[in-house]
Amino acid sequence: MATTHINPALQGLQRTRQMLTSAGPVVLAFLAGQHHSLHMLLLTFGVGTAGMSFLTMYPDIRRVMLAVSLVVAGWLAYRASRPGRPRAVRLTQGVSVLTTLALVAWSVSEFGL
Repeated sequence: MATTHINPALQGLQRTRQMLTSAGPVVLAFLAGQHHSLHMLLLTFGVGTAGMSFLTMYPDIRRVMLAVSLVVAGWLAYRASRPGRPRAVRLTQGVSVLTTLALVAWSVSEFGL
């Protein structure tokens, strides 16, 4: 009876790879849902005053970005409500929707429509 012995270092590497393979799609799904919100955050915080002056100079661009963020949030909410979705996907999409709504509310309260 032959037994296979796997090096413990390789087992740890395989476990790390499995965790990354499992967590990777969840992280990417969250980032995909937050695509437009991340753009707004980058323009607001990452670019500094240049980003905010750009958004105040062209309010229509900001409005379009907010509208697209709301459309994406609505689509994610619809997909999360469909039966047969895994719990992790529902949770990720729910967090994405809530984050988008919070960022849109913050943007509207700070800068108006």
